[in-house]
Amino acid sequence: MHGNFPTFRRARIVRRDDTWTFVESELLRKHWPDVELLRKLLPHRKETAMRHMAKRCGLIPDKVQNIWTGAQDSKLRRFAAQGIDRKTIAQELGLTVQQVANRLNYRKLNLAKRPPLPTGNHLVDAIRRRAFDLRMTSADLDRSLGGKKVFRNCYKGRGKPIPAAHIQQAVSALGGRLLIEWMEE
Repeated sequence: MHGNFPTFRRARIVRRDDTWTFVESELLRKHWPDVELLRKLLPHRKETAMRHMAKRCGLIPDKVQNIWTGAQDSKLRRFAAQGIDRKTIAQELGLTVQQVANRLNYRKLNLAKRPPLPTGNHLVDAIRRRAFDLRMTSADLDRSLGGKKVFRNCYKGRGKPIPAAHIQQAVSALGGRLLIEWMEE
């Protein structure tokens, strides 16, 4: 192959000096938590660079890492089996909610389902409890009854009363029998 090689333009290499000067680091130490003021004082520094330098200067403490003990793991398993929520478990173990959630995920533990809260309507409470005993969620129960959010949106002191037709349909779908009993005076 003969011929001329095309001319190449040399790219200009621009070196940036990312080292912090003494004045910059002193400004950072003096005004550290106020990032907005530091942005004005150091417009050429990004916020992430300021945070990184603050961490290097010791202005941001290192993350406290928990080493899980066997006692903590057994408590975690017991609390998860009881269905206690992550926030309460974290308070009990003296950890953050995120640490507890990560450990539950690492150990492949699931929090046990808790029974539905009472609504004040005995029929609805009995239906929701029966669905819970059959390991059905409120969404599954509603889906089996035609997809309307009847039992999902039933709370104590809120929402519309559930029509008798829906209650009858739910009772028969869950294998029950609706019985009316009159009190003799």
